[in-house]
Amino acid sequence: MTHLHLTTPANLLREKIATKEAKIGVIGLGYVGLPHALHYGQKGFSVLGIDINQERIAQLLSGDSYIDDVADQDVATYLANNQVATTFELLPALDVIFIDVPTPIDAQQQPDLTALKSAASQVIAHVRQGQLIILESTSYPTTTLEHLVTPLLEKGLTPGKDIFIAFSPERVDPGNQQFNFDNTPKLVGGVTETCTSLAMAVIGDMAVAVSSPEVAEMAKLYENTFRFVNIALADELSKLCHQLNIAIDEVLTAAATKPFGFMRFDPAVKIGGHCIGVDPFYLQWYMAQQQLSTPLINTAAKIDASMLDFLMVKLLTALTEEGLSISGARIGVLGVTYKKNISDTRMSAAPELVNILLNHGSKVSLFDSHVSSLSVKGQQLPVSP
Repeated sequence: MTHLHLTTPANLLREKIATKEAKIGVIGLGYVGLPHALHYGQKGFSVLGIDINQERIAQLLSGDSYIDDVADQDVATYLANNQVATTFELLPALDVIFIDVPTPIDAQQQPDLTALKSAASQVIAHVRQGQLIILESTSYPTTTLEHLVTPLLEKGLTPGKDIFIAFSPERVDPGNQQFNFDNTPKLVGGVTETCTSLAMAVIGDMAVAVSSPEVAEMAKLYENTFRFVNIALADELSKLCHQLNIAIDEVLTAAATKPFGFMRFDPAVKIGGHCIGVDPFYLQWYMAQQQLSTPLINTAAKIDASMLDFLMVKLLTALTEEGLSISGARIGVLGVTYKKNISDTRMSAAPELVNILLNHGSKVSLFDSHVSSLSVKGQQLPVSP
């Protein structure tokens, strides 16, 4: 009886993880997936990174990194013992599969799960008994249930017995040199307790268990919506400070001297990137499906959308005070990515700002040491370092 117990799929997988014999796969090699794959390679696991973007895989195979936080040498070290691929045929050979694909919003600010559905369908098509599947892509509650658990049940695989499933939202902060995989707590919500414990075993010491995938899914949306609405509050305050000729930075620095009950958020021309500017709309959409309203998120989104107009008013006022017209004015845009020290321009304010300036007849020069060009209305404009 003891022998039978030790050879259950769960215990076999647990032993493989403990001895680092488990083969790990990462689907999606972007800002989250590539560092993730390298992380497990550095820990001594055999890793397969999968991305359907052939140019991206070719770049990696040539030894070049396309991620700011990943050095070329890190890629070379990874490839010495691990693999990258564009196809999914090797999925059955893996023991643990992480799904790290983008979950953006569409033009109507609604969830776009195209990449997630595609990745999940590949996993389901190639799945075998005894595998652990961990979804890390941010989405609304019940996503793990809808796109992994239910289809696998329909294939006759029981979570916690035949197959193991968990949601563990990524907490990657591109460009942040202080926090990384080794010192950032990571939520883990398994479909069963066994699923949770196996996911925690592979994630390591920073894993924090929650009772279900839905709790982890909701927590991730709350984390970034919290930031979204507080940045909007700082935006709103910055307008008043401008009118009163008070330095907003001094106000925020002064408020931050309070050692409790305060967290600093700075105003922004636009809340950009793949998380903070996206996740609140996942929550907004999902709450609408539950017949619940989101007045706070709605207002924060309106404030965020107003900041570019606020910037243009400030610019026009400054030019007028100098006796200048915006038409023909030489204007430099310093920094075109969505935040400092990275090359990611997703949801950056720069393309829209530059387009407005060009439409006003301004002569615009772009400067950013992290990118060489910026796409504005389908045109690639040069960016100087």
